[in-house]
Amino acid sequence: MKLGTGNWLQVKVVAGLTALVLGASALVGYLTVLAEENHASQELLSRVRQLEVHGQAIQRRGLTYANNAPRDYGPYDRDVVIFYPDFMRDLDAFDRQLESVAKAAAALPSGPFHAASHSLLQRVNEVQAGWKSFRRGFQEKLGEVADEPRLEWGAEYVRDNQALINSLTGALIKTIEQTIQQRLDRNDQLNAIAIAAAGALLLLGIIWFYASVVRRISLMVRGCQRVAQGDFGYQLAVSGHDELTRLARAFNSLSARTRFVLTMLTEMHRSGTVDSKIESLWTQASGYLPIQWLALWETGETGESMRLIALRSDKPVSDTARRMLENTAQNDSHVLRASQNARPTKFDNLPEYIVATPTARMLRELVKIEKQNSVMMVPLASGDGWRGLLMIAAAQPNAYTDEQVKLMGNLSRHLANGLAHADGGEAVVDVAA
Repeated sequence: MKLGTGNWLQVKVVAGLTALVLGASALVGYLTVLAEENHASQELLSRVRQLEVHGQAIQRRGLTYANNAPRDYGPYDRDVVIFYPDFMRDLDAFDRQLESVAKAAAALPSGPFHAASHSLLQRVNEVQAGWKSFRRGFQEKLGEVADEPRLEWGAEYVRDNQALINSLTGALIKTIEQTIQQRLDRNDQLNAIAIAAAGALLLLGIIWFYASVVRRISLMVRGCQRVAQGDFGYQLAVSGHDELTRLARAFNSLSARTRFVLTMLTEMHRSGTVDSKIESLWTQASGYLPIQWLALWETGETGESMRLIALRSDKPVSDTARRMLENTAQNDSHVLRASQNARPTKFDNLPEYIVATPTARMLRELVKIEKQNSVMMVPLASGDGWRGLLMIAAAQPNAYTDEQVKLMGNLSRHLANGLAHADGGEAVVDVAA
């Protein structure tokens, strides 16, 4: 979808959808992080519990051997071959598990939102330090002779000291459980904040959508109902630069055009003088067209002569100016040709046009005397052969749209019939604002 500079509603909708997608993505990412954190915490807890199992196994093995140590060389030699390797494998297993716990603890998120992670790492360090001291003391009890370890001394050392390691392991489990609970409490708080923020944003979005779209559409519907009930010309309040604004402007234009057309059709078919009909045309056209100057000419059948029938301006027009305009019109091929055209003619920038076209004498006077910059010329031809030319001018350049020109062309036959059959005969009308 290509977005233009005036497609602000599309831009807003796309921006809203983008924000929604980004928000949903952020929420999914947030939930994913929470799930990973919870998984990591549960995995750490599982590893520590397994560490506790290893520690209890070591303590049981040491206690059993200390209470049943052999008193002669035969059983001792057997224990060196069987019991001692198993004993050392239990200790090595505890080593590996403790290393795994330390890595898992270090991998947990840290920072201002994870203050409990610091105390957890301290607990892991305490267990590591205690275990290192335990292994060192155990090795001293076994002695330096690898082939003849003092198994009974080592077992007694385990019996007397392993409880300390188990207590450290138990404290670590408790710390992890507290950490997990703190994380859950923190996550609950963050979830509450996220839900509140999402709710607030959703509410603001609903309010914006109602104010920017629903309410404005409702006003347009109400405007359509007013026009349907006969309130032609009803206008909507217009603000903004989006598609609904353009739609409102289009409605206002349609409403004004409808009122203009219906009123003019009524006035032109109603009995009245040229003066009254020109005045009505001026009044009604002002609501639809930019207009500061209006002239009605009667043209000959050959289109070689023109006679001013009526003149209307938003400022007084002197007799001299009127005569100058009428005289120059007789020699302006552009005006004469426009009177014979089948469709209206418009000049969007008269100052530029008269510079490029020296023969446009009447148009030059229109710029010089009346200070007009745009003009529309509407040829008139009634059903009984009367012909004329309606000139509408405005001070601003590019005053008339193609739509307005086309409408005046469609109304030209009705205007011609109404003016041709006006009461009171043909007389020059000079009406000043």
